[in-house]
Amino acid sequence: MSGKASLSARIDPSFSCKVSKGIIWVTGSSICARGLSFISAIILARLLVPSDFGLMAIVMAIITLSQQTTETGFGSALIQRQDRSEDLLNTAWTFELIRYLILSFIMFLAAPLFALFLKEPRVVAILRVITLSFVFQGMSNIGVIYFRKNLDFRKQFILEIAPIVANILVVIPLAFFLRNVWALVWATLTSSMATCVISYFIHPYRPCLEFETKKARDLFNFGKWIVGSCLISMAKREGVTMFIGKFLGMSTLGFYNRAGVFSDKLFQQMVGMVWKLGYPAYSQLQVDPIKLKQACLKTLQLLAFIGIPMAGGLFVLSRDFVLLFLTNKWLQIVPLIQILCLQAIIGFINTPIGIVFQASGRPSIGTKISALGVIVLIIFLYPLSSRWGVVGAVFSLFLSILLPSPIIWYAGIKIIGCSFSEFFKPVLFPLINTGVMISIILIIKKIIFMQVNFVEFFGLIFIGIIIYFAITYLFDRHLNYGCYRLIRKRLVVLRENF
Repeated sequence: MSGKASLSARIDPSFSCKVSKGIIWVTGSSICARGLSFISAIILARLLVPSDFGLMAIVMAIITLSQQTTETGFGSALIQRQDRSEDLLNTAWTFELIRYLILSFIMFLAAPLFALFLKEPRVVAILRVITLSFVFQGMSNIGVIYFRKNLDFRKQFILEIAPIVANILVVIPLAFFLRNVWALVWATLTSSMATCVISYFIHPYRPCLEFETKKARDLFNFGKWIVGSCLISMAKREGVTMFIGKFLGMSTLGFYNRAGVFSDKLFQQMVGMVWKLGYPAYSQLQVDPIKLKQACLKTLQLLAFIGIPMAGGLFVLSRDFVLLFLTNKWLQIVPLIQILCLQAIIGFINTPIGIVFQASGRPSIGTKISALGVIVLIIFLYPLSSRWGVVGAVFSLFLSILLPSPIIWYAGIKIIGCSFSEFFKPVLFPLINTGVMISIILIIKKIIFMQVNFVEFFGLIFIGIIIYFAITYLFDRHLNYGCYRLIRKRLVVLRENF
């Protein structure tokens, strides 16, 4: 047997079934999580003021900053490894526990310094309470990482939904009674505690203290690039948050934060869903380049088919959404939402390639390209925000993703071994389709619906869906787009295995 055939034989014969079931559970998890969070966010936007969200955003930026600057990448390394890695769990868990305990202690002491830098004394108490979540994160059962590694997304669904439910059950009643940022603080702490407790209920593994330098080094050799990627991602996202909070004020930061919740967070939920399923699946397919290429292109096709029209629809209906659901006090977030929608479209295209970089054992490529994005952000952030305020800041973030993207596409095409036409065909049709859909919605709004109410808002969404699917059917029938065929194949596999 040839070397490639031998490697290919290692792929689980029930792999397609696992992936199909995983799609159901990951999709269900994401829809439930985003739906619950979306409803909660609308209620909170009516109960709290922008400065409350801004204050919480700056504290969470500090928390994320401390987490990602000390990220180990052990979790990604354990998923990517295809040999037995159970003997590494205790060392990874011990290292993570020590890291979080040290972080908790340092952040507790440093809270007054952050408050002084931000000129916001309330940061001290809030940050000290939030850092207690580090203890729960460090103590969480590391065994749950095997839900993703083994594509067991049914239990992963429980692990993700339960903390969200706990958060909502706490945050909404507290927001009604307290009417301030502390509702968000206590809910965040409750969510971390719930995650820790549930992790021991749903996985039998029981970690214990153990630390072997050789095992830690083995994990870190792969994880170091994940660390680099996390640092760069943090520098872009949390750097913009800190910049807006420091120079444009907490209320402005609150507008930026809510714009992200009602746009970027929605799309990141989709991207996260693809990463959850795609990373462990691609890691198993890394031994078979042909199947890896097919998986990457099919993922791109599905993500573009679903994500691009969602971003386009929100772009054109963003003002109507804000007025109807959030009231006119939030109108300042409309241009921010629209820029984040454009950013999301680029993210949808880049996501499958980013997964390939990491799953194929080449995370350094994505990290280096992301570093270029940080340079772009640094160049544009101050001049654009000085001229256009928070809109300029968000646009500079968009440029930091747009400008390095051609390099990502080129590197990804070389790795998976496809042509430029093969790569861009799954993206071109949804872009054209979405452009037609947006144009028709704008015409209807201008001619028929001068002032959109709730019925007309949902009517426009329904019209947009009908237009999009009708044009997609024509592409499938006459231009061999193949998206409906791909969906039908997945449905057949699901019907046979459920």
